Amino acid sequence: MLRQIALQVRTENKLQDAAKENGAKLSIVDCKPFNKTGMSLLLELRGTDGDVRATAAAIRHVEGVRQVIEGETASDAVPLLVVLDRPAICRASNDVAIVCLDCPMNSDMQPAMWRFIARKSSDFRQVLARLSKEGIETRIEDVAPLERKATLTGRQKEIMATAVAQGYFEFPRKISLTGLSQLVGVKPSTLSEILRSAERRIMANALGVPFPEE
Repeated sequence: MLRQIALQVRTENKLQDAAKENGAKLSIVDCKPFNKTGMSLLLELRGTDGDVRATAAAIRHVEGVRQVIEGETASDAVPLLVVLDRPAICRASNDVAIVCLDCPMNSDMQPAMWRFIARKSSDFRQVLARLSKEGIETRIEDVAPLERKATLTGRQKEIMATAVAQGYFEFPRKISLTGLSQLVGVKPSTLSEILRSAERRIMANALGVPFPEE
């Protein structure tokens, strides 16, 4: 049975520390592991030009960061591609069959909440054991069977939150689909599919209708 886990984790978050110290807001838009130890993160920095540049410079000096590539500024956000050694919390979930619903590294508070879906109890226990081995303090907030409902993925949540904040759903729209696609770093056609899928899931929840497979 699939289970939805809500887990408090307390671990260092040097990326958020760098943003906080320099007055910027940092969010993780997407992530992708590669080889046995590396990971690439697509970040979004918000703040004044000076704060964002100071944060990007600070991130370059964070231990484990191998490369930082700045994208072009879109509205008040700057995309940042960071190649780094896999963070401890990501190492703990490596090779375990879980699906993240949100990323605890998006929080600038400690402890941070980590929500994910596990296929079975043994996977969850394995994650807990690895977190303990990494020296990460944890507290289980909730473990529940995953309901057959239209749960938004972490990526959908990030994009929908950005769309709302940028006024995409207002009338008239404050940002176009193309402008929003540049902001979140995906092609307009892909973004349209992500938005449509997220809207279906939200409406399925609101109306209480069964959520069909996509």
